[in-house]
Amino acid sequence: MIEQLHDPTLVGDSGLERSIEVLLDRLCMSVNLSKPVGLSNWAAREGDRLGTTRAGELASAAVHVVAGEAARFELDHGRMLAFMEVLRSEIMSALASNKNGAREEPPEYSESTRALLAMLGERDAATCCHSRATGEWARRLCAAMAIPPERAELIKLCAVLHDIGKISTPEAILFKRGPFTEDEWAIMRDHSATGQRVLDQIPTLAKCALIVRAHHERWDGTGYPDGLAGENIPFEARVVAVADAFHAMISERPYRKAIPPRQALEILEAGRGTQWDAAVVDAMLGLFRKSRERQEVHASSA
Repeated sequence: MIEQLHDPTLVGDSGLERSIEVLLDRLCMSVNLSKPVGLSNWAAREGDRLGTTRAGELASAAVHVVAGEAARFELDHGRMLAFMEVLRSEIMSALASNKNGAREEPPEYSESTRALLAMLGERDAATCCHSRATGEWARRLCAAMAIPPERAELIKLCAVLHDIGKISTPEAILFKRGPFTEDEWAIMRDHSATGQRVLDQIPTLAKCALIVRAHHERWDGTGYPDGLAGENIPFEARVVAVADAFHAMISERPYRKAIPPRQALEILEAGRGTQWDAAVVDAMLGLFRKSRERQEVHASSA
């Protein structure tokens, strides 16, 4: 409920309270709650104003308040829960902005990774944002699957770099509005192989090369560029593939609209064991089931 805003553990100043109110206004007045339109810019501004740590507390508080408001206004429960999970990920990603508007990359990123992300961001800011968000979803999948930390870090790094090959994709294709021709799709699909060639030239990132190359392979063997199938696809690439597909579907692209998170989850479930590794899809579905369980516990104790 909105009364949560007055809990001193959530709100430390009137500016923070007002920020949450603005966020709630945007959400509750929105006709389409399927994706956090404009919230990344909002979160970046709050990160500048309050500092990333305090703004992170704001994001967490806001998500819980939104849950109360969803119940109050009888919004569709399942859709709102899916939206909240996306909101949480998108806001926390956006809070990585510093006061000059440049992204603060995590300290574990090497100089090579930072340089590649900067280059990709200059070429295509949207793809760069998608790459970071894919890294966050991959991290959460790794946690859900109890993947050991060292391997999880590799998977997250590969997820962040999975689209680095788009640096060489022609602008006429990269920014085209509307469907691609078969020839244009062939050029677009070359980005995974290009990514491998780029990463192979960087000793500290060469371990990611084959994983990046394989992130568009399919479990049934109909993917690209090598037509690998099943467990012949590197496990790390199978995790990246699900994280990439989910965030891509809920994001607007020049050639298509975003779809609601619930629909994206349905598509993942439909492709379980054919396009994607069933175990990884189950882990993604589990993230949202746990969110629903947390919300039900929260509602019963309110």
